[in-house]
Amino acid sequence: MKGYDCQMTKIGDCLRVKRYGRAIPEKSQKPKSQRLAEIEAIHADLSMTDVQKRVYSAILEPPDKEERAVNRSERTPKPGRLRLAERERFCHLMDRNFSLGHKFITLTYEKPDVTLDEAAKDYENWVKRMRERYGDFKYLTVRSFQARGTIHFHLLTDLPNIPRTELADGTFRDIWGLGSVELKRIYSLPMTERRNKLKLDLIKNLRDFKADTRSYGKRLFLQSKNLIVPRTVKGDFQEMMEKLKESGYVPKLVESRQFPVEYLMYIQLETYHLKK
Repeated sequence: MKGYDCQMTKIGDCLRVKRYGRAIPEKSQKPKSQRLAEIEAIHADLSMTDVQKRVYSAILEPPDKEERAVNRSERTPKPGRLRLAERERFCHLMDRNFSLGHKFITLTYEKPDVTLDEAAKDYENWVKRMRERYGDFKYLTVRSFQARGTIHFHLLTDLPNIPRTELADGTFRDIWGLGSVELKRIYSLPMTERRNKLKLDLIKNLRDFKADTRSYGKRLFLQSKNLIVPRTVKGDFQEMMEKLKESGYVPKLVESRQFPVEYLMYIQLETYHLKK
């Protein structure tokens, strides 16, 4: 069964690699009768574990749209766990679009008990007013619940420099108008560093937000439409590394960590610095 054992994402001169201990089969486009026959063969294969059989069968015959819709409607709110793919998606967007010198803003409410839906409208209106005054900008935003229960926003942005007079006289703060506004310039480790404190803090907020039942059915984070989305490519690790070298790149391994996964044996996360 043909598949891939690696995913690669290039972000500037940084290469993020996710490797699997066992190749993952590609989703099948075969006729349904052929897929059903292959599923029967999988279930009859004594060399596979039950987990492997479920995974390969699901790839060959995933639930249809109506079944997925019914399953979603029957779900009840419950705490969720931040998945590796969600964390990676957020980190890729952060690393590709923001860097040293950009800004980190925290928006807080004065009043208690603000619902997520109400907060979403307030945030959209704030972004609109900010763009009217300062022009277009990118943002990547996480939400978190304070101890008193009220939501607040933490966002990365490439806003231009705000005039000191507007920071001093409250003009910038009053664009939010619902509580305090904290503005900081990003001075930290390079964004591509996994140990970047700002990144770890934001990921913790994502983890806590998803674990709260109030976030059920809501987007994990907010992002502007003008963010650049890094492209992730799947394939064979050795072949992809050879193509990089043929293109003149010299990959230098910077970081590697591995953790066990039952049906894949393991997942290995690697970071390379690319030189030309």
